[in-house]
Amino acid sequence: MKLKIVKIAIVMGILCFSLLSAGCTGVERNPIGFSGVECHDGILYIGSSDGRVVAVNPASRETGQEFPSSDREWSYSPSPMLPSKGFSCGSSATPVSIYGTPVAADGLICVGIYNGKVLMMSPSARDNDSAFPQLKDGEWSYPRTDDVIDPIVGMPVVDGNSVYACCSDGRVYALDRSYGDELWRSEPLDDKLWITPLIKEGTLYISTFDGHIYALSTDSGELLPWSFKAEAGFVSSPALYEDIIYVGSFDRNLYAVRMGDDAPLWKFEAGNWFWSKPLVENGVVYAGCLDNRVYAFNAVTGDKLWEFDAGDPVVSSPIVVDDLLIVASETGNIYFIDKQTGTGERIKNYEEPGNENITTTGFLVRSSLCSYQGTLYVHTQNDMLVAIDIESRRLSWKFSLVSEEDK
Repeated sequence: MKLKIVKIAIVMGILCFSLLSAGCTGVERNPIGFSGVECHDGILYIGSSDGRVVAVNPASRETGQEFPSSDREWSYSPSPMLPSKGFSCGSSATPVSIYGTPVAADGLICVGIYNGKVLMMSPSARDNDSAFPQLKDGEWSYPRTDDVIDPIVGMPVVDGNSVYACCSDGRVYALDRSYGDELWRSEPLDDKLWITPLIKEGTLYISTFDGHIYALSTDSGELLPWSFKAEAGFVSSPALYEDIIYVGSFDRNLYAVRMGDDAPLWKFEAGNWFWSKPLVENGVVYAGCLDNRVYAFNAVTGDKLWEFDAGDPVVSSPIVVDDLLIVASETGNIYFIDKQTGTGERIKNYEEPGNENITTTGFLVRSSLCSYQGTLYVHTQNDMLVAIDIESRRLSWKFSLVSEEDK
């Protein structure tokens, strides 16, 4: 009976994620990505909902210059739609949508795309609007053909001379960092892998919908002897502190699993799933939950230190800025929380003074947050980039990522 309940929970979880991501409402037919923001060398990199990789200069946006300005701003649209093997409930083609946050690596930008591509891009080549890929600048695309490909939902991870990406065909792919050649592909670990892999000391750790944590060799992709099996599937990407892996499950538990152990070190049951990747800092685990709360735990003992009511589900992962834990609720409210005490307040939308019902950003937030030099950057589901001054706790500016032809 318990196994049947677990299987039902997994199926419902996948269905809910599909509906959430693809916008299957009978009107919206294409999946809408929720790429976070990456800041590198003073430039913000975001994946737009229509599948473009966009480079934004905060200084140009603050002064309201026309986009793209001449100061390292650009927008690049990858390859067109490909035949679908994904979870869209509409078209039979896979739109070029982006879910994972772009990753900066030695001056280049790596991104995984819903049409199954992994791209390595040179900001200077994109700024010059050169043909893609510029091999001399370190650019590449994997695969190089327009074969039928399964979607990539999580972020790629760049480590050493390799790039690792989880794919919706249930495999992990290792690519050469310089040229994009396939180094290896793992055996299928599950029906789908929508997570960002975790790497420690030559080992990849993968959490799956069927409740496994697998360990793979980064050199060959072969399964290593240790794995962990829970009663229910895992929904979040894994996080790490020392030798402990933290991951959220469909059974509403946050698990702490010490590498090599068969039983969890501890687990905590909340009122709903821990969907987003937990954050671990200085021996404390911070985890947003779909039960509207944010929790703080002792990373080793699992003792709950505090909980904060955000009023709505928390889909994106929190970030720490100095003494603050910054959290976004799905409805678009932003909270600044004292990470020691768990007390906090909502940042208001100062464009609508006196209207307490207006959310901070004005639209849904499911993407990861980013802070840089005292400013918080949030990418909303209506493709708005929102900048909030952390010290004054006021909205600095908003910038629409919607392309001119779509306006």
